[in-house]
Amino acid sequence: MALLTALLLALSSPAVLPQVPSPQAAATLSAGDQARRALQLSVMPSIVTVTAYQRVPDGTPHEGRWAVADESPYPGFARAAVSSGIAVGTDGTVICCRSPLVLENGGLAEQVDVETSTGVRVDAELLGSEPTINLAVLRLKPAEGQAVGGLAPARIGKVDSLEMGDSVFAVADPFGAARTFAPGVVMALPVAACYQADLTGSFIHGSMAISPESVGGALVNASGEVLGMMVPPPSLQPSERLQPHAYVTYSMQIDTALGVAEALTQKRSNHSPWTGFSVLSQQELKARMKDDAAFAALPKPAFGLLVDDLYDPSPATAAGVRRGDFVTEINGTKIMGVVDFQQSLYYFSGSQVPVKFFRDGKDLTVMLKIEERPAAANRN
Repeated sequence: MALLTALLLALSSPAVLPQVPSPQAAATLSAGDQARRALQLSVMPSIVTVTAYQRVPDGTPHEGRWAVADESPYPGFARAAVSSGIAVGTDGTVICCRSPLVLENGGLAEQVDVETSTGVRVDAELLGSEPTINLAVLRLKPAEGQAVGGLAPARIGKVDSLEMGDSVFAVADPFGAARTFAPGVVMALPVAACYQADLTGSFIHGSMAISPESVGGALVNASGEVLGMMVPPPSLQPSERLQPHAYVTYSMQIDTALGVAEALTQKRSNHSPWTGFSVLSQQELKARMKDDAAFAALPKPAFGLLVDDLYDPSPATAAGVRRGDFVTEINGTKIMGVVDFQQSLYYFSGSQVPVKFFRDGKDLTVMLKIEERPAAANRN
């Protein structure tokens, strides 16, 4: 009885009430803590919550649900999955992961919305998605007169400025009160920008762990610039919902995400095109060779990408493409970088187009069909 009385007295004492930090206490924060606070505040307006909804059949009982916490804002729909996204344009464009938008029946969610860091919820339209790299592009559709406050397009950084051991931060906004702000370091750099043959090798590897709902969020540097979009571990089944690893975070390079997103927006595509070969930029080839003199002596065109790997059978092998060729044009479009190559696959998907290669010091042109990527070609 004495113990209970003492506990009640302690709980009723003003001494145990939470204290508001004084300005003097805030001033005692270390420079590192102050920098991280400022970083988080600068990035969060570009990070959103993405929610996918599924239809609920008429007559489905709603037993055992909270009246507010489990409520769906859309009659006839229930929340299916939540994730994060990155605002990348002043026109309301958001990039996120595709897998949280895939329903149990394998189809894509009919209803998607986005919530900003200030709690404003806005309907969104799915413009396109890419199964292989787990990318989707949304466009906000505010109601007439609706103001979308608290949203700012992300500042984009340069992946080629990264080195192993650099500080990076995982920033996401899962559904609910929790947010993700996880510091870490770069564990591994991408070995190539092209994802056609080696998906994991095209990712940035970070040392922090994230929750499943944080996929689609941003990997940022210490300046708050977005370097990548966080994705689940690669899967041989692109629609599979995987749990992030506890020991590594994978991030798609932001140049890849933005380049493919641009093509998806124009084509309104939801599949993965391919030709059956992967490419390497000349800068990546030079770094791999580790011999500047040998690279200088290598016969190569003024621009173009090395055919680094081939899948057999494929449209490329059927057309006689060889490893060591350089692809320089696709349907008249000059291929100056890896993003040009990736975008061309979407723009000319389903078509048979002339593709120009450089081989043994000479140009040659073949007709190549850009087909839909077969499941057998997926490898992580």
